Amino acid sequence: MSKNYFHAIATLAGTIIGVGMFSIPFVINKSGIILLFIYLPALGLVQYFLHKIYAEIILSTEEKHRLPGYAEKYISRRGKIFSLVISLIGDYGALLAYIIVGGIFLYELLNPAFGGNVFTYSIILFLFQAAVVFSGIKLIASVELIMAGLLVFMVGLLAWHGWGYINFDNFHLVSWPNFFLPYGPIFFAVGGSAAVPSVCKLLAQKRENIKSAIAWGTFIPVAMMLVFTFVIVGITGNNTSPDTLVGLRSVLSDGVIIFALILGLLAIVTSFLVIAQSIRETFWWDFKFNKNIAWALACFIPLLLYLLGLRDLTKIVSLAGAFTGGLIGLLYLWLLLEVKKKKEQTSIIKNKINKPIILLLSFMFIAGLIYELYYFFAN
Repeated sequence: MSKNYFHAIATLAGTIIGVGMFSIPFVINKSGIILLFIYLPALGLVQYFLHKIYAEIILSTEEKHRLPGYAEKYISRRGKIFSLVISLIGDYGALLAYIIVGGIFLYELLNPAFGGNVFTYSIILFLFQAAVVFSGIKLIASVELIMAGLLVFMVGLLAWHGWGYINFDNFHLVSWPNFFLPYGPIFFAVGGSAAVPSVCKLLAQKRENIKSAIAWGTFIPVAMMLVFTFVIVGITGNNTSPDTLVGLRSVLSDGVIIFALILGLLAIVTSFLVIAQSIRETFWWDFKFNKNIAWALACFIPLLLYLLGLRDLTKIVSLAGAFTGGLIGLLYLWLLLEVKKKKEQTSIIKNKINKPIILLLSFMFIAGLIYELYYFFAN
């Protein structure tokens, strides 16, 4: 396999492995460990299917776009606006979550030496990330490859050091009132659609490898999240914190936690850059905005939401997951039907899709969205 093949896998895996992974243990502790082994594999399969659908849409089209551009091309101008709105809700939710958790992790790392508070560190980290996006410096695929390897090592290290601390009394089997709680956070955690265009670009000369790269890039993070969540919940139980790593301080050594915080922070930064660049390109490519205005819209709206006090991580990732995995997933399904009728070129990926599959997934997406909206506003 070529170097680009592994870079493509790492780009997708590195985008998926972000703040979402750190939000899963908290909701699994509340809902029950059995649901981890139901939701994570099932939603991982669904996201793999959606990633393949997006890849087929890209590969069937001659010009480069982001989702709103494809919606306009194959559906209508109204489809473009609809896709923009739901994309921005999901993507801004993701960036807001990265600001929240990134600030917490940076605070835990630097506060002992420099003092300060979480808010200050969140702003410092945000300004750094926004500057990188503004400069136009894209993530180098080889750096993503190194990061993916380090993150696998991080999870392995936590599992190895933490296994002896697991107390099986910390596992609750199922909490029926919270049965649907993991849906949004896990759907959010295993989504990596923003990286699919990069995967297709990296393998433009070896398109026959795109499908397997998407599979590896999706399921390696799923396996990591399963091991990571099982170990964390087994160690911390009811003391599991919303951001996960901070709650481990009372159990594992500072050296292990510091290492995990650094790698977790790097994972958040790389994911932030991919999502922010995706939003910027949406405004730039599909709506013809000035690239600097597109940058400001991509970066500063989530900062404004943070400044307005939206800082409940579980609610944010739940709602973002419902929108990103739900309505955007719904749009992918119906968009693919139109693409198959009007495709400009032959795609190496050909997803088999029919009305029963569309209706089944559509029902799941809509039901999940309704639940997450209820959870968001009722709690």
